Amino acid sequence: MSTADRPWGEGVTEKLVWHVVKEFAKRIGSDKLAPHDLRRTCARLCRAAGGELEQIQFLLGHVSVQTTERYLGCIQRIATAVNDKIWN
Repeated sequence: MSTADRPWGEGVTEKLVWHVVKEFAKRIGSDKLAPHDLRRTCARLCRAAGGELEQIQFLLGHVSVQTTERYLGCIQRIATAVNDKIWN
C-alpha cells in the first residue's frame, strides 16, 4: 500500500510474492527460502493431511499426475503394494 492507503500496481504479481517471501525469510534467518519451497511444502502438507493426489494435482496446476507424484516425492513400492492389504 502507498502512504495514502491506496494499492500499488495491478495486484499480486510473481515479483511481489518473491519479494514478500524473501523479506520474511530474511526475518527468520533463512537465506535460501523461495516461493517454490512454500508451494512444495503446501502440497506435501495437503498430502499428509489425507489430500487426494488428483486434488493436489489440480491445486498445483500439473497436467500429469506423474508430475505431481515426483513433486511430492511419491514412490511406488512394488514389494508392499497398497492393494495387497485389501483382504487382510
